[in-house]
Amino acid sequence: MLHSGLRTLLIVPLMFLHAAAHSDTLLDIYEMALKNDPVLKAAQASYRAGQEAEVQGRSALLPQVGAQAVYGETDLEQQTSRIFSLGGTNIPSNTDQDVNGEREDYYLTLSQNIFNVPAWFSFQQGKELSLQAETQFAADQQDLVLRTVEAYTNVLRAIDNLKASQAEEAAFQRQLEQTQQRFEVGLIAITDVHEARAAYDLAVVNRLSDEGALGVSYELLSVLTGQPHHNLWLLDENFPVVDPQPVTPEEWVDLAVNGNFELKTAEYAAEAALQASQSLRAAHLPKITGNLNWQNTHDDGRDHDNLLNQRLNNSADVEGTSFTINFDMPLYAGGYISSQRRESYERYNVARDTYTSVMRNTVQATRSLHIAVVTDVQRVLARKQSIVSAQSALDATTAGYEVGTRNVVDVLNAQQVLYRAIRDYANTRFDYVLRLIRLRKQGGMLGPEDIQALNRWLVEPAAASKGSP
Repeated sequence: MLHSGLRTLLIVPLMFLHAAAHSDTLLDIYEMALKNDPVLKAAQASYRAGQEAEVQGRSALLPQVGAQAVYGETDLEQQTSRIFSLGGTNIPSNTDQDVNGEREDYYLTLSQNIFNVPAWFSFQQGKELSLQAETQFAADQQDLVLRTVEAYTNVLRAIDNLKASQAEEAAFQRQLEQTQQRFEVGLIAITDVHEARAAYDLAVVNRLSDEGALGVSYELLSVLTGQPHHNLWLLDENFPVVDPQPVTPEEWVDLAVNGNFELKTAEYAAEAALQASQSLRAAHLPKITGNLNWQNTHDDGRDHDNLLNQRLNNSADVEGTSFTINFDMPLYAGGYISSQRRESYERYNVARDTYTSVMRNTVQATRSLHIAVVTDVQRVLARKQSIVSAQSALDATTAGYEVGTRNVVDVLNAQQVLYRAIRDYANTRFDYVLRLIRLRKQGGMLGPEDIQALNRWLVEPAAASKGSP
């Protein structure tokens, strides 16, 4: 039995709630990707093709029925000259004969394998290959969910980074203007103006880079949907950042070992390779086939002797059946059968070792992602607190600058620390979302319901805060 999550994945939701026309939600993007993503379409075609493996494997075990019809016409004209000797006298004799006719043959054949071990193992291989195609398609559907969340959150990440860059640029511009004013009245040296100018120029560069990154992220999102996008719903500030459920890494490893679709795909591939090897191992065994044949022949022939002016009809109708049992056993094929057997066994070793590798990587990735998600929970809290601390430090530094105990470099550094903290906080939140989604994929739990759950924590952006490339 396949993991129950597979049945959930194979039933793709066709209807989603639509966001407002001027902005797209995560559900909107996912629905568009379901319809337009070429990677998913290729996966669907591969799945349908893979389902035929079981049908093809079963066919060799079922009766084989064939029919044939043959129609022919004969039209011959025969002239024969003979010389008879009678009493020393040669007497010529000429024979002129026409032969024509029609013949119809009908055949029906039915054959059935009675004993064919390789065909049985080939059927088992076909079943494993069909199961492999099924689990691979489930993995591909999970991959679409992951790619959708990645592309969407990358846009949101770029929007938040751009907002931070714009705010930083505006703050440095105000600082530059204030510094110039203080310089003009002789309160500070020109070096402070240069420091403020350098910080502002760097902020402009960062803002330009973030604008470009946002444009690129929108383009990558369009690869999924085949449509342009310019505005998305944003992640709610109150989005809960909590430990994954279940809590312990051992529980997640158990989920992955039993439910990871990539691991199941490798398992079915190894089992299919084993059945193929068994089939070729049995290739030297005898094969017994039963054959039932039916034949109906109608022959309508006519002969005309022009010399005697005689017409003869040679019509015949024949109908009959025959039953045979064929025994076929290869004794020596030049080493071909043995070579195939050795090759198939080594291919099974490849598939088996690949499964072992996938198993180990799955366990390692699951543990690592669990650690990363748990760590991200604490990082998000720490990053949020760092914004408060950086703002307090900036306020204190600005106050010190006003009374002359701190210089402009201290203020600029404090501002950079604040906006770096804002960026880091936003990035850490999106890191948490992506790693949690990847962890659920490792455990075989990822599905459209995760899109719906995350979508509930999206809010429509205010007009003043809309990001665009």
